[in-house]
Amino acid sequence: MFERMAPEQHDTLPDIPEPGENPFLAGHGEARSALAGAYRSGRLHHALLFAGPPGIGKATLAFHFAQHIFAHPDPGKAPGEMAPPDPASQAFRQAAQGAHSGLLHLTRPFVERDKKFKTVITVDEIRRVSRFLSLTPPDGGYRVVLVDPADDMNVSAANALLKSLEEPPARTLFILIAHSLGRLLPTIRSRCQVVKLQPLQAPELEDLLGRLGADMPDEAGLRHLLIERSRGSARNAVLLTQFGGLELTQVLDRLLSGRRFNVAEAHRLAEAATGRDRQVQFDILNRACLDLLSDTAAQAARDGDIQTGERLAAEWEGLARAIEDAETYNLDRKQHILGMLGRLHRTLGGLHSQSA
Repeated sequence: MFERMAPEQHDTLPDIPEPGENPFLAGHGEARSALAGAYRSGRLHHALLFAGPPGIGKATLAFHFAQHIFAHPDPGKAPGEMAPPDPASQAFRQAAQGAHSGLLHLTRPFVERDKKFKTVITVDEIRRVSRFLSLTPPDGGYRVVLVDPADDMNVSAANALLKSLEEPPARTLFILIAHSLGRLLPTIRSRCQVVKLQPLQAPELEDLLGRLGADMPDEAGLRHLLIERSRGSARNAVLLTQFGGLELTQVLDRLLSGRRFNVAEAHRLAEAATGRDRQVQFDILNRACLDLLSDTAAQAARDGDIQTGERLAAEWEGLARAIEDAETYNLDRKQHILGMLGRLHRTLGGLHSQSA
């Protein structure tokens, strides 16, 4: 039975370990070797930026690398490869619990008064960095500052972090997690060594989900569909299985592939993704629609149909803005989804008729 020892975060999933308490890291073998080699040779950059889609293990890799450094405080004596951390070790448990003297993990703070997490990483969180760096670790080892994810920082927080990145103390490592590089200040990106991490391969993802004890469909066809729809992200896979997301995407496929727009089915799908305690389902359906547009645009570009690719890319931008407006202005979610589904059916249906 899984027992959580890490504090819950804004994006915690039930019965799934937080990155700091997760001993399993799938994929990213090349990055692991490069990081361990750079540390051993003394050529490690003082600020690393792990970039890639959500849920592929960026933060888990950051915690594993921090454990590697803590276990081998003398870089010259460190192994050339990064071994999995020992979950029974004191350092592992302290880091997971947020109690390790050499590690500062910054993420969206929980506001006790409001009983909810902030929507951004605030400047008050980043101010903790200077206080943390003013303290000398008991063993004189490395100090690691992990910002997770850095693209959640507001402008004030980003500018405050920039000052620390410009003049870092000795034996200090910054690791920034980024789901979208474009959301970071160019000045922050320029001061970091970017480590681009790719989505997990299907066998890696399936193996990781098994190790984590995640629910998997019994039917082979549904398991294949789950892995395909997860896009190499363990987080996506868990969301699809725990919150009915796989069923939502199957209904979406059926609705958009029909020659005529099935209004009744569209209403049923909209109701399934809205209402009380349906935030995750709402997010899953919005993301599935965006992914469908981006995949179709990419396929058009590969086929040499640049005009269609550009038109679909513009549709993606418009849909992304509509989703953001629905959240920002608290618009009627069911009407938003119905409008989105109708728009997609007209766009994609037009493509199908052209190719027929």
